[in-house]
Amino acid sequence: MKRILVPIDFSDVTPPVINLARQLAKALDAEIHLIHVKELTPTAFAAGMLESGLAGMPELEPVSGVPGSGFDSMPQTIPESDSQKSQLVQWQQEIEQAGIKVTMHQPTGPVAEEILDQADALNADLIVMGRHGHGAMYHLLVGSATEGVLKHATRPVLLVSGSKRS
Repeated sequence: MKRILVPIDFSDVTPPVINLARQLAKALDAEIHLIHVKELTPTAFAAGMLESGLAGMPELEPVSGVPGSGFDSMPQTIPESDSQKSQLVQWQQEIEQAGIKVTMHQPTGPVAEEILDQADALNADLIVMGRHGHGAMYHLLVGSATEGVLKHATRPVLLVSGSKRS
């Protein structure tokens, strides 16, 4: 095992994911490839669903500022904050200080697809990523990158669970 791909999303599970990947890389003399996918704004499909009120759910009726069709403008990336940019650099430096080769990748596009494409391009031996406990509505509107990776991965995926909330 020489290449470990580690998707980064700034959630509460990210630090444990990085820590586990760092331990594995150190033990196996592997390199880490951090990947932070720059997401696109919500798709036309999601905007269209909001316009129609989603199956009799009036609380999801359109609100001021929701785009009409989503087709009249090019998709934009969701901007990163300065704190997110500095956090990426900090994680990369921490891994390097542990004596592990680390590379940062920041593609733009659908998250699961970009993770899988990067895994193929690198010929990654393992993907180490977080598992989140989002609800059904989140999955309906946004989907789950973890689920997408698990369904379509052609290489091992190690999931790290987020902290359980009471």
